[in-house]
Amino acid sequence: MILWLNGPFGVGKSSTAAELLRREPGAQQYDPERLGWVLQRTIGVFRPGDFQDLRAWRRGTIRGVARRARSASTVVVPMTLLAPEYADEILSGLRERGLEFRHVTLHGSSDALRRRIAADTDDPGAKDWRLGQLSRYEAVASSLAERGPVIDTDALSRDEVATAVQASLVEQH
Repeated sequence: MILWLNGPFGVGKSSTAAELLRREPGAQQYDPERLGWVLQRTIGVFRPGDFQDLRAWRRGTIRGVARRARSASTVVVPMTLLAPEYADEILSGLRERGLEFRHVTLHGSSDALRRRIAADTDDPGAKDWRLGQLSRYEAVASSLAERGPVIDTDALSRDEVATAVQASLVEQH
């Protein structure tokens, strides 16, 4: 099974994924951002912008997730997909390959996200960019909610978010 953790930057997708992987020994993570970094440093030199705009990234993500799914009981993919057409393309590609997946959106209020992004010390240079993406998330939040469960993370710890994600997977069956 593939678990796609979506949501705005700063909501806790990576930390939730780490906790889920700790809880399920047979699970593995797939990080499409790594492919994005490679493409940005190659194709992106000639076509600058968001690597998600590159068809090669979307197709490569489908192939990479499918490959990882062959060797893991669960594949956790913590990746923000805010463009509905890109989410449709990737999730449809997984479905066409016969892969079972769940899409869960981790939600955070604007105030909570601003606080988390401001407190993030991992990548200080990315703070302004992440803050600039909040309005994009707010514009598509309702369409993300149509893809699967939404978990409000504002008042939850990382452990509680992971527990809520696990509970939502049981409810979807």
